[in-house]
Amino acid sequence: MRTKTPSRRSTSLSAMPPPEHFMNQSQSANLPRLTTGAAKHQGKPLRKTSWAPLRMNTMAQIATSTLPAVLAISGSDSSGGAGMQADLKTMLACGVFGMSAITALTAQNTTGVRAIMEVTPEVLKQQIDAVFEDIRPDAVKIGMLSSSEIMRHVASKLRQYQARHIVLDPVMVSTSGHRLMNKDAEETLQKELFPLAEVITPNIPEAEALTGMQITDAASMENAACALYGTFHVSVLLKGGHCINDANDLLYANGHSTWIHGERVDNPNTHGTGCTLSSAIASNLARGFSLEASVRRSKQYLTDALKSQMNLGHGSGPLDHTLGRIN
Repeated sequence: MRTKTPSRRSTSLSAMPPPEHFMNQSQSANLPRLTTGAAKHQGKPLRKTSWAPLRMNTMAQIATSTLPAVLAISGSDSSGGAGMQADLKTMLACGVFGMSAITALTAQNTTGVRAIMEVTPEVLKQQIDAVFEDIRPDAVKIGMLSSSEIMRHVASKLRQYQARHIVLDPVMVSTSGHRLMNKDAEETLQKELFPLAEVITPNIPEAEALTGMQITDAASMENAACALYGTFHVSVLLKGGHCINDANDLLYANGHSTWIHGERVDNPNTHGTGCTLSSAIASNLARGFSLEASVRRSKQYLTDALKSQMNLGHGSGPLDHTLGRIN
């Protein structure tokens, strides 16, 4: 009788020889030994479980590279120019792994916002839990928070996980002066989230709303930034923009003010510049740069994105987060 040859399909992974079987002695000696749990303390390799992925491909390499991780807590922009979409594009361009907790869904494009649907607090909390329980972020960027209830839940979760390097873009007032949240929400933002932040990044109208001061020049910018620091005990990056002094911003930290001089770029497409700047700062903090260095690097990144002169849409268009490097 003919001897039946076992089918390859019936061969289990556990029956396959370990990768050392396919290698010569010197190659096998250079293989890393993965250890976990009690075996880690005893220096014993756990070959049976650790090498399972390699048995599918004996030429595979064990994944060892890592990236700093950053969580963005913000709203979604369906046009892709601002909000969460801008956050994640910026983070990738700045060399970190971006993660998301979406606070609201918006229907918008370069000409305006058509609709907003707030995410339920329970879903938002589960998003934050899912991130922190698996890939703990090295920094957090906070953008649009549409209600006091959402703010309180975000603050509670960040305190629970003792989040570090929190960059808060207040998103209270647009650059045109339009209020984006009610007074109650503004008070909740200041009470619950400002104390958790490493730095806040208000524009001129937001700084005026927070301080009650009129900001008209460099001197009044310094006074307002000092007042914000004194009131909320948080570092402040006060964005000047075209409203005051060309493209110069003011960083007030540890009781001292530092001007971050920028280059004025003639580009009408500025949708998502605030989101981009704050996400870049969080990314650089996650990479280990100081606050001032993070701000300077982020300011230069934003300038380069504006210089790329991308032109999309019928209104104020988005930035080129690739800095024109994709042809």
